[in-house]
Formats: sequence, C-alpha cells, structure tokens
Amino acid sequence: MRNIYLGRQPIFNKDLKPVAYELLYRAGDTDHADKSDARASADVLINTFLEMGVQRVVGKARAFIHVTPEILDDNLLRLFDPKQLVLQLMPDAAFDDNLLESVSRLRASGYGISVDDLLVHEGTLPLLELAHFAKVDLQAVPEAELAEHVSALRKHSVALIAEKVETHEQFALCQSLGFDLFQGYFFARPKLVASRTLFEDRLGVMQLLAVLHSPRSQLQDVQNVIQRSVSLSYRLLRYANSAAFNLPRKITSIAQAIVILGQRRIRDMATLLALTGSKDVPHELTSTLLARARLCAMLAPPGRDAADSAFTAGLFSGLDSLLDKPLEQLLDDLPLADEVRAAVLEHTGPLGRILAGVLAIERGDFENPALEALDAQLAPAAYLEALDWASGAVSGLRAA
Repeated sequence: MRNIYLGRQPIFNKDLKPVAYELLYRAGDTDHADKSDARASADVLINTFLEMGVQRVVGKARAFIHVTPEILDDNLLRLFDPKQLVLQLMPDAAFDDNLLESVSRLRASGYGISVDDLLVHEGTLPLLELAHFAKVDLQAVPEAELAEHVSALRKHSVALIAEKVETHEQFALCQSLGFDLFQGYFFARPKLVASRTLFEDRLGVMQLLAVLHSPRSQLQDVQNVIQRSVSLSYRLLRYANSAAFNLPRKITSIAQAIVILGQRRIRDMATLLALTGSKDVPHELTSTLLARARLCAMLAPPGRDAADSAFTAGLFSGLDSLLDKPLEQLLDDLPLADEVRAAVLEHTGPLGRILAGVLAIERGDFENPALEALDAQLAPAAYLEALDWASGAVSGLRAA
C-alpha cells in the first residue's frame, strides 16, 4: 500500500463561493512540488478520478488540472468526465497545428479549456480562441499594466480568473477591473488531500499494454492479464462503475468491465497508469489472492457469469490486507453487485458460501462447516491447480 496526495486550491466567484478547484501535483505531504511534466499530469488525473474519486475531491465543482502536450496528444483524456474536468494549458508549450486540433476536439467533446499564465501575444492567440477561461497571474503582470491587459483579454469570449491574489487591495482592484473568478492565498492556501491506495503493478501494466497493442490479441488475453493483477482489477472495476458511465446496473466482473469499456479505453487507462511512477504489488499477497480467486471461480455454482463473479469476490476479499483499511470502506469506493458485496463482507449467498469454504481451505481448517458448500471431490485437486495457476501468473508478471 502507498500514500497518495493532491494539492487542492479553491477558485471563487464574485460572491466568494467556491465554484471550482485547481488540483496540484504533490509527491508527498508537503504544500508544494516543483514538477509539471506529463508524469505529474497523469498522477493528478489518476489520483483524482481513479483513486480518490472526483466526488470526494471536488464534489460537484469543476477540477482544473494542468495537462501537458503529451497527455493531449495521446487522447487519454477521454477516460474522464468532461463535465467536471477543465484542462489547464501552459502557453509556453509548443502548441503546433496538431495539438491545437486536439484541443479543439476536446473542447467540442465538452471539456473546459483554460490558458494559464497568459501574456497576450500573437503566438498564444490560437489557444485563447479555444479557451473558456484565461488565468491572469498577478505576480507576472505589473499592476500598472493590468487594466490594459484585462482590456485586451476582454476582446475574447473567456472568463477571466485572477490568480495569486494575496492582499485585500489586489482583490479590490481585480473586482473593479471586472474579473469573473478569483484564486490565491488571500482566500485560501492549497489544502493537502491524502489517501491510501494499492501499489501500482507496473509489470502488469506493461504486460497489459503489450497484449493490447498486439494485433493477434483477443479479449480473453486482456482478461487473463487483468485478472492476474489485483491493482488492475480494482482500478478497472472502480472505473467501469464510476459516474462517468452512469450505467443502469453495476458491473459485477472483470469480463463485463472489459466488454463495457472496450480495448481502446482500457489501453488508454493502461497508458496513463504507465506514466505514473509507482511501485509493484507485493507478490506473496498477490499470489494468495489470485489462488483464492481462481479457486472460487472453479468451485462456483452453475449460472451465467457465476464464475466471473466468484473470481471477483475472491480477488477483492483481501483488499483490506493490501490497503490497511476496513474492507467495507474500500468496497464503498468500488460499487459491486449486491451478491458480490454480500459474499465478500458477510459470506452469504451462493458466492459467499463458496468464498467461506475457500478461506477455510486456505487456513487448513478442514473441520469447518463452510466446507459443506464445496464439492468434496473437486475441491482438493482444484486447490492445487489454483495454487499452480497463481504461481505461474505471478512468475509471468515478474518475467514480463
């Protein structure tokens, strides 16, 4: 398990009500970080939308996030809900015609576009024409030139944000000049937001990318790689059940999530995960959970998707060991089908009875009544087969 961090600073309207938040890269529990590359952009996006959950971080407000040309060029932003994401572009980057076209497509898809630290000149005008917001850094524009600067920006259809407002006098001046939104230490310093999550399975991510980019790969190949990785499985199901998709029913298995999302969106998610610099999942615990999930699937009762749901229940039954958080709290962040949730938390229902029996086998508790739910003839051999499969899966990831 690892700690993850974000800096969050509110952006206020004229009534001094927070209407958005700028989210900032933080490598640790400090209030600053000198990093603004593609890895930092990917880290903030993943932590906001895939790890902590955008509702927890900003509620219903919009999230301003710095994005670099690498992120825009890869079209990775389609993973995230455009209604809540404002892409904060840096005008000192080399925005050629291809990148401007990418920004135009993202704007047409509903993403907000903001130009940061803007000093108007011929080179930045194409970005300004695409922007919804223009942020004016009060530390970069001399006070004597501010009125003229605002007048030039008012020729374009953008909302003006006064950035780095640090005194009441600066706030009063910005109000008199007609700024629409305000941000700075005068109102609030960036607040550190922290959470805990799984170590990133970088070997699993690399293997998944290799499979997804292979012209010979099938959906089953993708499923096999994801099911060997607890962290990938957790993130995929959480993403598939997020508000971005607003599905009428919950996704109950890895197989369903893959079909719903499709290979292109999964490839984009894997690419974004590959940009982050996290560590590997602990292999011993991974092996245990994989064997448990495999055995649950092998012993699952007949029925549509029963084996996939049983695998999911077995895999996520040990998330509390990985994250050092209560299992019920973790599952609140990962909406599962009621029968899967009940199986994991209460060991009830057909899936829960299977899981309880499998846990008894793991402990060597062969007198446990839960074993009555298992096929007495199949279970011993299936357990050995599950252990071999899990060992091979972990070895495969290590050698990837």
